[in-house]
Amino acid sequence: MTDILLRQKDESFLDYHIRLFENMDEYGLDKFKIADLLNEEYGSNYDESKWRKDYAQYVKWKEYIVSKSLDEERLSKYEESRLENEKEKIRNRDQKREYRKMITHQARFEQIKDDVYDAILELEKTKPLSFHPNFNKTFGDKHGLALFSDWHYGMEIDNSMNVFNKKVFNDRVEKLVSKIIEFGKMNNISTLHVAQLGDLVSGIIHVSTRVQANEDIIEQTKYVSEVLAEVLSRLANEFQIIKYYNVIGNHGRTGNKHDVGIKENFEYLIPWFLEARLREFNNIEIIVDKDGYITSRIFSDEIVFVHGNYDRVDQCVSRLPQVLGYVPSYIFGGHVHHNYEKEYGKTTVVINGSLIGADDYSMQGRYGAKPSQKFMIWDESEGLQCTYIIKLND
Repeated sequence: MTDILLRQKDESFLDYHIRLFENMDEYGLDKFKIADLLNEEYGSNYDESKWRKDYAQYVKWKEYIVSKSLDEERLSKYEESRLENEKEKIRNRDQKREYRKMITHQARFEQIKDDVYDAILELEKTKPLSFHPNFNKTFGDKHGLALFSDWHYGMEIDNSMNVFNKKVFNDRVEKLVSKIIEFGKMNNISTLHVAQLGDLVSGIIHVSTRVQANEDIIEQTKYVSEVLAEVLSRLANEFQIIKYYNVIGNHGRTGNKHDVGIKENFEYLIPWFLEARLREFNNIEIIVDKDGYITSRIFSDEIVFVHGNYDRVDQCVSRLPQVLGYVPSYIFGGHVHHNYEKEYGKTTVVINGSLIGADDYSMQGRYGAKPSQKFMIWDESEGLQCTYIIKLND
């Protein structure tokens, strides 16, 4: 038993009685535990109702007695003190509620991880991923960078510009991977950087996405994680070194952006899934963001990977250097579903297209959005040599 629950030195029994009831939430007590403490101290065997009713009578008459006993100045000071005590109780309750909320989120996330890991073990029995590299020639010294963003698996779309469903999703991913292998081999790259820039799932954050989604967020995450694992396993069998960067988007978050933190996002399950599923592949390195961005380097170029929901195109070139302490050569992002590039002094901002193409939002705003992803080639002496826009129209 903690000392705070015991009767303090020079504390009257009545003061002790009142203190326990006034602070029962803060002390983590209920009326039965308080009755046990008071009976032990008083040497009695009353049930909880006696002590609870005695306290209720005190509360009932407290304000009246105080108002009659104190002059105006002292009464004002008493009222100030009472209000501060009430505020402190509310603050303590809020802190406990937020702490319980955090613990609940962690417990749910751990349970999901356990369920997903069990699914991985079952999947490996029927669908193992084998590492049999097709390294039949000497690699060059060029690097490739593939940008994956805004796949939005789980949505179904059928409008005048676009059809998107599970089959279309799979077909577009297959075309994307085939083109990366084709262009990578054509340029004789040795190292392939794969930057996953977020929003691989449709999620549950907007009414429109919930209406268009055909699978819940857990199933979306599991499916797209397996697709990504298969993609990386194919690439790892074609290229000498694979560096995979995982940046979370906004569609994987667990609730309203004002109510949840950066870490409360289902897309953090993706790299965990990949590490378990691809543990036999010794040429794959998995790098995970910590605060919604990842810094890296391709030869002498300093680069930053973001999703884009925290980094507007016209602001990230001035804000990110303040965080990083240096000016990057390139900032790569997604989020807006448009192929876009612009130079800002020493920094070039490169925005990837989307796999999903035109959805309800882009059609209602008359923005349009052609499905595409990007693949780039770096040379050590020349830097970025070329960009392939891989068009994924059906």
